[in-house]
Amino acid sequence: MTAPALDASRPIVRTATRCGFFMAGFGLAVWAPLVPYVRARIEMSDALFGFLLLCIGIGSLSWMPLSGVLVSRWGIRPVVLAAVALLVLALTGMALANSVWLMALALFCFGGSLGVIDVVLNIQSVLVETAVGRRMMSNFHGMFSLGAIVGALVMTAQLSLGVSAEAGTLAMMALVLAANLAVAPGFLPNRAPGGGLAFVRPRGLVLLAGLLCFAVYLAEGAVLDWSALYLTGEKGLDVAHGGLGYAAYTLMTTVARFAGGPVIARLGPPRIIALGGLLAAAGIGLTLVTEHWLLALLGYGLCGLGCANVSPVLISSLSRQTLMPMHTAVTVATTIGFAGVLAGPALMGLVAQLFSLGAAFFMLVLLLLCIVPASRRFSD
Repeated sequence: MTAPALDASRPIVRTATRCGFFMAGFGLAVWAPLVPYVRARIEMSDALFGFLLLCIGIGSLSWMPLSGVLVSRWGIRPVVLAAVALLVLALTGMALANSVWLMALALFCFGGSLGVIDVVLNIQSVLVETAVGRRMMSNFHGMFSLGAIVGALVMTAQLSLGVSAEAGTLAMMALVLAANLAVAPGFLPNRAPGGGLAFVRPRGLVLLAGLLCFAVYLAEGAVLDWSALYLTGEKGLDVAHGGLGYAAYTLMTTVARFAGGPVIARLGPPRIIALGGLLAAAGIGLTLVTEHWLLALLGYGLCGLGCANVSPVLISSLSRQTLMPMHTAVTVATTIGFAGVLAGPALMGLVAQLFSLGAAFFMLVLLLLCIVPASRRFSD
């Protein structure tokens, strides 16, 4: 029996979309504080730990392409709730597992469930934007960034107060589950029309949107994994403060996304994408030419400011193309983009090994500049 359609313009739908993104970021943030406890509980080499981290990406890239077909067959609401339930189980497993194989399975499910949630919430976001007639994607993505910040702070605070890693994780997962169940009526029950294939070869504007998302996500992955090493090794920043580079990036990304709606409406998608690419490239460029770590932090913040609204605008634009069904286009572009988060650190490492870390960041500047000429394809 088909679930009755829900008007995507209703406030309850917007509330559920914001809460869904916030709780996805909140759940993602649980992992980082857990890492030292996992390493202490399960004896493993650095190489084996690297393999475990790879399981997160493998899970995401394996499951994200399935998101569109799941939505077309079952609808957004059941897919989101099922993915949230799996996320809760995965994080519980990550907190309790005492063997490498159980941890690998938990991380695989962790990456897969978050990947599906990301794609499906993007599909709902596009439907909401279409229904209300204004751009809201940046605000929705801002909720994810805010959720990640709050989640990291809450988990760290619990651990600092002496709460065990297991109990802290269970408490946060209970909150994630309760919040998503509370807003479940706002997740659209509608099945997305058209298509039933898990994989569709991207082309035209959909492929271009995916590649530009790839560049932006690659920048985020590079800042996440390499900025601390660059700041401490090249700019003289104390090792204990190495994480400030990514903190600056994340803070400016969050601020820019919440402020993005009016700016996007005023400037239009092509200018937002072009200016975003230029600003992000300038930010990374500043980190390369400055000698002072404080200016380098400013550079990473500028990169976050530039990257913040590029991917939301690109995902929004897919509702206006006719090459493939919207939910399929969003699935494909998001999957291609997410591959940048995984490919970025590895590609940066290869270039750093062959040349230098500075050369790797210079390569990133060139990649971000490639966004500028492509922006004209994304008109209002």
